[in-house]
Amino acid sequence: MNRNIVSALALVSMLALLGGCNEEAKPQKPEPQFGVVQISKLYQESKLGKEGIARVSELENKAMASLSTLQQDLEKAQNAKNEAEVQRLQKELQGRVFFLQNVIKQDQEHVMNVLQTEMKKALEKCQNDKSLFGIFPEEALASYKPEVDVTDAVKTILDAATATFGDLPSLDKPALPEPENATPAAKTDKAAPAAKADKPAAKAEKPAEKAAAPAAK
Repeated sequence: MNRNIVSALALVSMLALLGGCNEEAKPQKPEPQFGVVQISKLYQESKLGKEGIARVSELENKAMASLSTLQQDLEKAQNAKNEAEVQRLQKELQGRVFFLQNVIKQDQEHVMNVLQTEMKKALEKCQNDKSLFGIFPEEALASYKPEVDVTDAVKTILDAATATFGDLPSLDKPALPEPENATPAAKTDKAAPAAKADKPAAKAEKPAEKAAAPAAK
C-alpha cells in the first residue's frame, strides 16, 4: 500500500516537472528594439502643432487685412483716372506686399524651428523611457507592426511641454535706416560754390594755347 502511494506521488511529481518544462519552453514575445513615429500626425494633432497652425493662419489674415485700405485707395484713384496717384499707390502696395511676405515667411520658419526642437526632445525622451535603440519616421519603412508605433507616446510627452512661440511679429513696415556714408545737406551746399570757383581758372588757359599756335607755324 505504501509502495503504491509512493509511486503515485512520484508520478505526480514527474508530471508537474514535465508541465513546468513545457511552460518554460514556450517562446516569449521579444520586446521592440526600435520605434516608429508618424511625424505628420504630431504636427497636426499635438497641442503645439495646432498652436503653430493657428498662429500662421492668424498672421496671414492680419496681413491681408492691413492691405485693404491701400487696395481701396487704389481703386478710387483708378476710377478717378488719376494716373499719378495710381502709380504711387501701386508702388506703395507692391512694397507693402513684399514686406508682409517676408514677415510671414520668417515667422513660419520660427514656428517650424520651435516645433522641430520640441519634437526632438520628445523623441529622445520616448526613446530613453522605452529603452529603444532608435525611432524611425513612418515614411522610412515599407511596413511595421502596430506595437512598435510610439506616436501617441511621443505626443503625450510633447503635449506636456511648456514651449511657446511668443508674440506675433509686427506688421508695421519700419523706416529705412539712414545710410552710413550719407553726406548731410548742409555740407553739400557749402561745398558747391568751391567747385564752381575752379571753372574760371580752366578758361584762362585757352588764350595761352592760341598764342602758342603761330609760334608753332
